[in-house]
Amino acid sequence: MKHYLDLVPISAKIHKKQSRMSIFCIVLAVFLVTTIFGMADMFIRSQILQAQQESGNWHIAIKNISNEEAAIIASRPDIEVFSPYGVLNYRGDLGYTLGGKDVAICGCDESYITEIWTDQLEEGVFPQTSNEALVTENAKQIMGVAIGDSIAVETPDGDKLNFTISGFMNNTASIMSGDSYGIILNTEDYCAIYPNVSDGEPNDYGIMFFTQFANTRNIQWKIADLKEQCNLSNEQISSNNNLLGLLGQSRVPFLLQVYLAAAVLFVLVMLAGIMMIASSLNSNVAQRTEFFGLMRCIGATPKQVMRLVRKEALSWCRLAIPVGISIGVVVIWVLCAVLRFLGPEYFEAMPTFGLSIPSILAGIVVGLLTVLLAAYSPAQKAAKVSPLAAVSGNANTLKPARNAANTKLFKIDTALGIHHAKASRKNLLLMTSSFALSIILFLSFSVTVEFMQHTLTPLHPWTADLSIISPDNSCAIDKTFLEDLKENSIVDLAYGRMFAYEVPSVTNGIEKKVDLISYEQHQFDWAKDYLLEGSLESAQNDVGTGLIVYEQQNTIQIGDTVTLNISGQKKEIQIVGTLSDCPFYSAAGVGTIICSEDTFKQITSESKYTIIDVQLTKEATDEDVYAIHQMVDSTFTFSDERMGNSSTMGTYYCFWLFVYGFLVLIALITVFNIINSIAMSVSSRSKQYGSFRAIGLSTGQLRKMIVAEAFTYTIIGGIVGTILGLLSNKVLFEMLISYKWGDTWTIPLKELGIILLIVVLSAIVAVYGPIKRIHNMSIVDTISAQ
Repeated sequence: MKHYLDLVPISAKIHKKQSRMSIFCIVLAVFLVTTIFGMADMFIRSQILQAQQESGNWHIAIKNISNEEAAIIASRPDIEVFSPYGVLNYRGDLGYTLGGKDVAICGCDESYITEIWTDQLEEGVFPQTSNEALVTENAKQIMGVAIGDSIAVETPDGDKLNFTISGFMNNTASIMSGDSYGIILNTEDYCAIYPNVSDGEPNDYGIMFFTQFANTRNIQWKIADLKEQCNLSNEQISSNNNLLGLLGQSRVPFLLQVYLAAAVLFVLVMLAGIMMIASSLNSNVAQRTEFFGLMRCIGATPKQVMRLVRKEALSWCRLAIPVGISIGVVVIWVLCAVLRFLGPEYFEAMPTFGLSIPSILAGIVVGLLTVLLAAYSPAQKAAKVSPLAAVSGNANTLKPARNAANTKLFKIDTALGIHHAKASRKNLLLMTSSFALSIILFLSFSVTVEFMQHTLTPLHPWTADLSIISPDNSCAIDKTFLEDLKENSIVDLAYGRMFAYEVPSVTNGIEKKVDLISYEQHQFDWAKDYLLEGSLESAQNDVGTGLIVYEQQNTIQIGDTVTLNISGQKKEIQIVGTLSDCPFYSAAGVGTIICSEDTFKQITSESKYTIIDVQLTKEATDEDVYAIHQMVDSTFTFSDERMGNSSTMGTYYCFWLFVYGFLVLIALITVFNIINSIAMSVSSRSKQYGSFRAIGLSTGQLRKMIVAEAFTYTIIGGIVGTILGLLSNKVLFEMLISYKWGDTWTIPLKELGIILLIVVLSAIVAVYGPIKRIHNMSIVDTISAQ
């Protein structure tokens, strides 16, 4: 040995057990940071992918500029893509049709398809010559057309616009739900067919320019510079707030609140890591105080002792940090695999074995910094050990007790346990702070569950994959068609509804329009969860009765008789219940009444359906859906909602996994942290417990002493954690929920009960191992334990 620091590996071998606990604690802290940051990174990546697929990979859109201004902006070095885009007949209300269905006609440059919507082109190429067009995939299936075929778009004037198909693009959710087609032309052809405009500026053709910046740093500064240099107003620029928010580049007030909340959670995670490591190192150094004193005896200076402690702590990092990061990376891989399984349409692009560089760097930085910070105080404590105290064997009792254990309220064994917990203020602070931070973290992250429930709505049980809608929303779909659908092997459930829209009614002398809608058995079953008051069975079984859907200014109540004016005839329906929600949205000021099919038929004399909804089995393919489409009369609207449903569920699953993964991770860290902290605290007092056994204390009394010490930390940490955790929960709730939706904060009793139960159970489990170990050790071994 040539240098005193060479004692570090020798000390590590001798104190393997204590070192193992400290290494484990560092591993936990690094794992916590790596996994949480990695999950956040992967969540943001997946949401960016989904946002780019759903709304396009663009940052801002600019409108109402001239061609000259567009050319100037496109030449800027910070602009990667600058593509014009216009659409004609977007809502299907201008009379342009293809094959008897509404068609949206779009005009753009090739960069819009290849750069803004990178996954849209399914087959073929972007229109290269005049009168070529891309067509949506559904036209290929329904019309039976292929690349090179001619199509004719009928205009409102009865003229025909002829195009040659150059390729097919993927369907969009709006195209499928509206049972329409879409075609894309190059910008020149689009402008040529635009009605009543000639040699106009882009805005005359409804064209705006979708812009993608060269890099995603400082986008807000680039937008501000673009406005100033090109003299653009706020009204001329629209931002893709969804994508910018995920990139951390949005200035939307609500997203700024989300950023701030994320910063608060980041700080809490950092503090949790620091507290875990600091508590571990403090206990570790306390067990070897005599060793550091003996080093002083052979000439080591306090500064050298401090260096020794710090080097020893850093030597643990060589193993702990890679292990913590590796475990975190594996967990992230598993979560990515789960995401791809739950939402392959949106998360397929996520790498199988992707590495989150930010999370790895965060784990390394947090591991090193927290160890250095946490080692500072124990190093100082070790350096202050006097050689005399070490030689005399009194290194752990350098300071005389100021107060004796309080035996007025508790027996001597319990009182000594509480006294031991309070003896070292620093140790008490570290232990209770570590426990409290676990509670604070759990209560803080639990707000994200409420945030998820507000921002994302999972599919309701009545959500349909396919809908067949009669023209003009009339009752025109025969019930035999519903029976045919039910017999189809790929149909899981099919159900119909009859509608009578905006029927004039009178209730208690008050006139009001209502929508009358029929339910069948399945829909009444779903409505049970939304019944506020009244009888669902009466509405289902008694003819002439119905349910009113709740609205804030509801003039119709349970027990009222509503008189409906159906084609000049007066019909009455009695309200027997109130629902909180239903699948339909009525116009402003229009009420909604739900009734049975028999009641609807008695009141309106209609027996055919307005809408038939279909829920498919998991085995259903596009070919199966196409076969059903072929069964539907061409005058009916065939609405395919699968893409929208898939998008909703993909986002929901991703957020669900992200949020609950965090909470489970925090709960596990809480368990490991408490068990490890109590085990180390007991180990640091092994010599004292041996002395107690030598003077006659029984194993049962030692057990009570250890339990009392552990639960002193638990109770104080629980009280502090509950107070600060509820405060943090309230602040984050107001930032994320109240700010946006106006909900009032209430004490999260369920979440509080869960984390406190986890803490208490962890403390119970934590004392078992140390008690058993001390019980199995002889008195001599316990006294000589280091």
